[in-house]
Amino acid sequence: MMYFIVLAFYLLFTIWSSVKSLKNTESISDFTTGGHRMGLLLGIGTTTATWVSVASVLGVPGYLYSSGVAAIIGWVAGWCLGGALIPLVAYKIRRPETPVRTFPEFIHLRYEPFKKNSPLRMIVGVLMTIGYFLLVHIQVVGFGIVFETITGIDYKIAIFAFLVFLLFTSIGGFWSVAATDSLNTVLIVIGVVLGSGAVLAATGGLQNIVDTLSTTTAPTIAGGPPLEEGILLSPLGTFSLSALISIFISNSLGSPASPHWVTRMLAPKNIKVAILQIMGTIGVLLFIMGPLIILGLGAKALLPSLPAGKTTDYIVPLIIQDYAPPLVGAMTLVALCAAAVSTANSMLLTAGTTLYYDVYLGIFPKKVSDKDFNKRLRMIIFIMGFLAVISAIKPPWFLAMGFVYVYGGFGAAFFLAVFLGLYWKRMNRAGAYAGILIGSIGYVVAKAMGATNPFLIAAGISLIGVILAVYTTKKPPIEAYEPYFDEKVSKSTDQLLTSVINRSEGA
Repeated sequence: MMYFIVLAFYLLFTIWSSVKSLKNTESISDFTTGGHRMGLLLGIGTTTATWVSVASVLGVPGYLYSSGVAAIIGWVAGWCLGGALIPLVAYKIRRPETPVRTFPEFIHLRYEPFKKNSPLRMIVGVLMTIGYFLLVHIQVVGFGIVFETITGIDYKIAIFAFLVFLLFTSIGGFWSVAATDSLNTVLIVIGVVLGSGAVLAATGGLQNIVDTLSTTTAPTIAGGPPLEEGILLSPLGTFSLSALISIFISNSLGSPASPHWVTRMLAPKNIKVAILQIMGTIGVLLFIMGPLIILGLGAKALLPSLPAGKTTDYIVPLIIQDYAPPLVGAMTLVALCAAAVSTANSMLLTAGTTLYYDVYLGIFPKKVSDKDFNKRLRMIIFIMGFLAVISAIKPPWFLAMGFVYVYGGFGAAFFLAVFLGLYWKRMNRAGAYAGILIGSIGYVVAKAMGATNPFLIAAGISLIGVILAVYTTKKPPIEAYEPYFDEKVSKSTDQLLTSVINRSEGA
């Protein structure tokens, strides 16, 4: 009963904040980036909640349970390094007095500013739509696992409850997402701290957990092969060295180049807030990751093997339901739902905006009023959310590893285009095409061929392609890089910036 009460309060707040946020969503900029006027506390709240997805709260403890402390290196350390690199993006991307609204729009302005409809912008938009649809799909799976645990409703039915939360938090655009995300951050912090406390109490403390991990040989799934004694405390755990390096690099270098993080840096009201926002987020993340590590490792001491038919993504809900007091269990499990909702709504907003604003209006350019833009974008978000739920009926992978694949793909495709574009004036249109196309295709091919580190392979080939393309073609025009390198831009650059940003408004 306690689970339903807490969940009901969470749903009511979600509806209230979403309806209230509709009043703040008038222009296209309001819907996509909050009008570039987000403050520090709201920024930390929404950025933290977007970062802490089900890959974090379910997937990482699941891998800690099955693979040991090595998962800390692959995910937690990888994300920390990635977070440390994001301020380098924030410092530059928020420099223009009139910032762009979306990641593809940045690509357009930086590499093809004189093209009214940039082919590269549309290519990036298509890649983003595919990637973010997969990430939303993963959040639906995680929500379904938790909701099934809370209510007892079959997973295939439970995932449709996700649409209720998803649609209410997305229809108001950026402000709706940011408002509910800030609540979600508070819920996540409280939930994981309480949950880890319950696990510590049930296991008898951290030392007992370590002692168990050092001696257990219990298989991850009942009836499976036994583990090697002590492997859960070894630096590699059950991973190979190449696999662990691949996970670390995908998370660390894939994160700062992921379009939703670049877009998040466009929302703050100035550069200072943008940088402080991500620094504050890293601090909150460290506070969340500690309890998640306890949850994952402590679960092995409480439940040596999972029941047959369950994946490691179920470990946290199972442990919390069995060992936490009702109120603590309710807060923790609702926090897991909040993690899924907070990440999915941000990524669904990013995917929907990109599909309509950058791809559709690029193929069929026309003047769109703010009212029509917001109306059509809400419809696209609804359709994509519904399709994501349908696709999650048969989940194809473990949650945390799904994020690694997508982040690795984003990093391979966009890392060079973002960082070289922001810090190397010579980086030009040809280099961007080479980096994005070679990186994305190379990653998919390397992964399909079974490479253990597809990111490094794709990034290496892509770097060679970029260098060759840049030095065998003309330098970019000053209008392409001036907004990101100089505080004051020329009149021609300012006019060009305005025309690119106002493309969908018939400018």
